[in-house]
Amino acid sequence: MVRLTIVIFLITSSYVQGQTLTGKVLDNDTGEPLIGANLYAKSDWRKGGSTDVNGAFSINGIIKGDTLIASYIGFEDLTFIVQNTQEVIIRLMPSAVNMTEVVVTAERLVSEEFTYKKVKKLDIYLNPSAKADPLLAVNSLPSSTTLDESANISFRGSGPGETGIFFNNVPIYDANRFGQLNGIGTFSIFNTSIVDEMLVFPGNPPLEYGNTTSGLIAIKTSEDIPEKAINSVTLSMASFGISSTRPLNDNSSFTFFSNYQPSTIIKAFNGEALEDIEKFNSADLGLHYVKQFNEKTIFKVLNYSLMEGYDFNYQSATFNGTLEQQKRRNFTVTNFRKKLGSSELTLNSNLSFTKAKFGYAETDIEINNFDAFLSGNYQYSKERFNLKTGITMDYREQQFTGQFYEFSYAEGEGFPLDSTTSKTDVLRPEAYVYAKYYLNDNIIFGTGLRNNIPNAGQDHYLSGQINARINLSERSNIILAYGQYNKYNLPQNDVQNAFLISSEQLSADYNYRTDKVELALSLFQKNTDRPWERTELWGTEVFVKGNITPKLVGQLSYALIDGTTVGVDGQRFDSSFDLDYFVRGNFEYRFSGYWSINSTFAFRDGVYYRPLAGTRFDESLDVYEPIFAQRVDQERLDGYGIMDLSITRLIPVSEKLNIIAFGTLSNVLNKENVRGFTYSFDYTEIEEQLLSRRTMYFGVVLNF
Repeated sequence: MVRLTIVIFLITSSYVQGQTLTGKVLDNDTGEPLIGANLYAKSDWRKGGSTDVNGAFSINGIIKGDTLIASYIGFEDLTFIVQNTQEVIIRLMPSAVNMTEVVVTAERLVSEEFTYKKVKKLDIYLNPSAKADPLLAVNSLPSSTTLDESANISFRGSGPGETGIFFNNVPIYDANRFGQLNGIGTFSIFNTSIVDEMLVFPGNPPLEYGNTTSGLIAIKTSEDIPEKAINSVTLSMASFGISSTRPLNDNSSFTFFSNYQPSTIIKAFNGEALEDIEKFNSADLGLHYVKQFNEKTIFKVLNYSLMEGYDFNYQSATFNGTLEQQKRRNFTVTNFRKKLGSSELTLNSNLSFTKAKFGYAETDIEINNFDAFLSGNYQYSKERFNLKTGITMDYREQQFTGQFYEFSYAEGEGFPLDSTTSKTDVLRPEAYVYAKYYLNDNIIFGTGLRNNIPNAGQDHYLSGQINARINLSERSNIILAYGQYNKYNLPQNDVQNAFLISSEQLSADYNYRTDKVELALSLFQKNTDRPWERTELWGTEVFVKGNITPKLVGQLSYALIDGTTVGVDGQRFDSSFDLDYFVRGNFEYRFSGYWSINSTFAFRDGVYYRPLAGTRFDESLDVYEPIFAQRVDQERLDGYGIMDLSITRLIPVSEKLNIIAFGTLSNVLNKENVRGFTYSFDYTEIEEQLLSRRTMYFGVVLNF
């Protein structure tokens, strides 16, 4: 199949003799590459071509003095005379006539200048580690310390449960697909086709948002009203999707997207690598409506529904069989924004329902979640001063009903069962204020407070932060931040009450960027308190990206975290995220024409685990009970390492149609990365459980 794909690519390639003009076509406003832009010589339309996924083009037969025309949907045509055949940069201006006359000023975070990373839609699609998934794109950042291969994002040594994920200004909990009983999921529930951008704060999350003590990801959907329909179809080994955005009239648009993910094809090609996954399937449907009443008022609503199932082989010392899980999910996010002179009023809400079922052997567990969120916000903006304040109501409810084994070491037919029905809820009314002041063109200060209104025996807390951004030059800046943050956590499958997490953080981030080089250096320190332990850590991150040759681009990052956990008994031991090294990188080579090949890699310390210290025979159950070492005696697994290889080919069919074909080989070296162990009945034999093995994946995306 790989050979067939390569043959198809080669057939679509073309070669023309003559002098070659190379260059890039960029968006003049954002500097982003424009994919599929058309270029041709005015004197001979046969001399021409289209840009690839990096906005690059190569046209043969061009001579000095030729007149070229560059065009792209939504941008003004540009005519220019070729002065020489060296690489040229073409910047196209957005066309005012391609969008409707009603244009609402885009919403901006007051704290946006303190963003660590802004990720645009195109960045997600062009990131080979992301697999076109927004949260997996975040996982490729040097500040991500996720220790598995999931979409559960960890930032700078804090657990995924401390990361805040906000979609159009409302919190989204359980934001992943194929979530297991422990909450870990493989992909996010967000469809990249409707994403405009993501703002990433790996530490010191802005107090415009609440209920997060670690990093924060703020996802925004597009508010543009296109002149014509924009459609996309994805056909791959494990996904069949469609997305369509179309104008309803001059000031409203409607987006429909749906995906079906079966396991049959991908398992047929990767049977050995996916042998523990018996089957999976999911189907989702999203509807996004945008209404621009006038240049000052906008309304958005998104409804998302998901149904999924996931069966895999579950093993323990006393059981080996299928664990089945199903989930149904629906949430509705609404946003209303109205500008009043120098002020702005916003209302945001969310209603979310989730029903998940898990079962193996004689167990039967059902978890029902209900989340409701409402916020009213007022923002005042002047040339050098911005103020935002508001009130939020965040309610979470979890109902747990189930039959499960009484002892974790005695699972399977005939062993004693226990059952319970419980309800846990938490209501968090909060008031906040955040202000930003431009001391001058180069120095910006920000500060915020967020206070809860305790209820039902909750603790009172006051979160606060202060930020400063110093622009050292047009190309470099440093961002300083200090804050204290609080979060009421309600993890999945926790039948106890929600608990409070508090964190104190200090960070400094230096950034330098030119057209060819990007550098970043971060230092951070944080102390996090939970009811049963305290974690103290500090760390550093280094990131570099640049053009190694005109066709080869590379990036490399290194992170180090020194973390210690202190238990309630005073014992100290290395935290779960204590890492001497976490190295990530990728290299992309762009061939002439529309080919690109990309290699990504990641290496880090192995995770800590508690080794088996002995066993005790339970005569009443006729089984062995394992005794594991204390956390002060924990050990590390072997170091983790993975390298993926991907190849992409853009096939411009016409001005309105282009095809992107892709293929990926994950874990090329087929490294056996251990994630845990299973044991024989008497615990005398140990078998390693592995993370993903070498897997092949390919497909096409049609944009028209």
